[in-house]
Amino acid sequence: MRRSTTPQAAQKPAPRPINPKFKSRLPGIMAEICDRLIVIEPAIEQINEQLREFLDYLEFEIVKTEMEIKQIEWMDKVEGPVLSDARAWLKELQQLKSDFNVEAMTSPPRTIRSMVDRVRDLFGVKGCEVFDLTA
Repeated sequence: MRRSTTPQAAQKPAPRPINPKFKSRLPGIMAEICDRLIVIEPAIEQINEQLREFLDYLEFEIVKTEMEIKQIEWMDKVEGPVLSDARAWLKELQQLKSDFNVEAMTSPPRTIRSMVDRVRDLFGVKGCEVFDLTA
């Protein structure tokens, strides 16, 4: 007997009974989540523009500071505090940029949408269909 080597699609487990109180509250909870998404999603999109503008200016300041450091290093008399201050400032700017991830800051609506879709699929819950959560 020969076995097929083609991978089979993973089958979804059949839904199991859930706590009756949870089952009765689930449509309301999902509707509340969807209502909140309608409010926060446009606000996140609007702030996204300002966050990206801030990053553009921050990148400019980083490049400017790097150029200043190179200029200081070429001077005949480099004063230690001037160079070390510039390097410390550059390090602060670079750390701010590395900590400042616009995608992570603006992803909660996408994460919530994904959770809503999974809950809807897993529990077969109705109530969010009036909202276009896939757009």
